[in-house]
Amino acid sequence: MSADIQEDDTPHVLPLGMPQIEAFWSDFSEQLSSLETLDGPDFVERANELLQRHAPGLAVELEGQLRQAGSRLVISAHGNTAQFENVQALVRHAPHFENYSVQAFRSRTAGGDFAMRMEDFELSSAEVLVGYYDAGGIIGLELSFGKAIPEDMAAHAQHMAFIMLDHVLGEWDFSVRVGPVEFVQQLSHGSSGLVPLRDFAPVFDAFQREVLGRSFQFPQEQDSRWLSLEVRARDAAEDDAPDILSFHDSANAVATRADLSHFMLWRLPFSSQQELDAVRDAQDGLEAELARQQRGILAFTRVESMSSRVAAFYVDEPVYAAQLAQQLAAQHAPGLEAELDLSFDPAWNEYLSLYAAIHRQDTHGQEDAS
Repeated sequence: MSADIQEDDTPHVLPLGMPQIEAFWSDFSEQLSSLETLDGPDFVERANELLQRHAPGLAVELEGQLRQAGSRLVISAHGNTAQFENVQALVRHAPHFENYSVQAFRSRTAGGDFAMRMEDFELSSAEVLVGYYDAGGIIGLELSFGKAIPEDMAAHAQHMAFIMLDHVLGEWDFSVRVGPVEFVQQLSHGSSGLVPLRDFAPVFDAFQREVLGRSFQFPQEQDSRWLSLEVRARDAAEDDAPDILSFHDSANAVATRADLSHFMLWRLPFSSQQELDAVRDAQDGLEAELARQQRGILAFTRVESMSSRVAAFYVDEPVYAAQLAQQLAAQHAPGLEAELDLSFDPAWNEYLSLYAAIHRQDTHGQEDAS
């Protein structure tokens, strides 16, 4: 029996506009004093009524105590990654509050040892067992139970295990950094474990760091690793010249950072060596400025058919990065018609698909990287 929590049949989610964001925070700020006269649960209920008027599908949660410095207002999408961009936009434009910080996504539950009871069935975090493996740059999980589960409660127990995983790992880690999740009778070859869920959070973090290579710190210039490959589209003719891919291997250290979740593809054409040099200057300028501020990182470049050069970035603020790209293009490559494509890619699928393909070649020989 298996289940994949990454499946999402949610309809397309529209991005929040600034009028909606500003209207919510204005309403919330005006009513905060009266909201604080309520108890915690009523505060959360009323705050969510306000939020639903402007941002359906998102939720406000309270971590800490009302009117107490150091408390947090948490904006959550209940794990729906289609809404994660809206969560970040809402938090990015939150006003300053005297007693509350505003945080995107639910935190991990403090202490992993807990139990849940639903519909007269109880399950503890010690009774959910976790195997784990590298699923192409994200973590795949194989789950089983440390106690007998009645057949008629199997689906219910699995649902409870998903909820408990979300509590143990937190909303971002569980939704973005976890890939396939299956319930198994025994671990498959290559999976490590079994670890009781109550002990899994530090194991998860260590796997990210030691196996996947995620320090989540920007690589220093002297430690930066680049790979150069000739790549060819699968449908390319045999006599077509290959594209030249320059892949920033050490960018893997910051893959899936929550503040680098927007993917920007910047394509500039060229028809001469002089124009190619100008294109490089513009794209290198953007790389240097984003790296200086630690607001983005260059993931790879690709020279396509000796007629255009693509630079792919992960950035924190797409509007800022796009404006900076346009300024640098005007400065270094005036007259060349640039193309900018922006997308929300919190799981770094564009980068990790290449990373996995390139590193498969380490053991399986030369394969297409595109």
